Amino acid sequence: MTVKEIIQMENSNQNTIILLREGIFWRAYEKSAYAFSMQIHPYKATRKWVIAVKQDVISLGFPVSAVENVLKDCKIVLQQEDRLIFAALPTVAGEFEAWKQAVPLALPDNGRNQKTNPYPDIPAAEPATKAVTPTATPAKDDNGTVAECIRRFSIESKTPVECMLFLMELKRRLAE
Repeated sequence: MTVKEIIQMENSNQNTIILLREGIFWRAYEKSAYAFSMQIHPYKATRKWVIAVKQDVISLGFPVSAVENVLKDCKIVLQQEDRLIFAALPTVAGEFEAWKQAVPLALPDNGRNQKTNPYPDIPAAEPATKAVTPTATPAKDDNGTVAECIRRFSIESKTPVECMLFLMELKRRLAE
């Protein structure tokens, strides 16, 4: 299913949550993502600019392997191989739009030229000085050690690529 078809489907969606299977993940888009987040589980949503539809598109997802835990108390209206539909409370347009705008827009820079820390759970590395003394302990910040950042990293709501990037960023910070 294309993004354009998903947006058309979600524009007419008023009182259902539609999950689409994409590889090893179940994903909800737009109003379904809002209803899912408010009524089932508050997963972190992502908002991205999609050129094909010339608009921001918001989505959230979780691994197929977690479906029993996440959807254990939900009543499925329609179940297909690549789609799950649940009854939901009607979506109020103003509330949905406000929620959508509150989610930060992800910038498509492919990891280059980042001016902000894409992993706020990892303490920012101090700028290197001319006299750097290596230490055996990880750098600390207001939130504690790097180990605490790992504990707070929500792996269940991240994609495998996001997890790998998080680990690479940790490794880079520890090397500094």
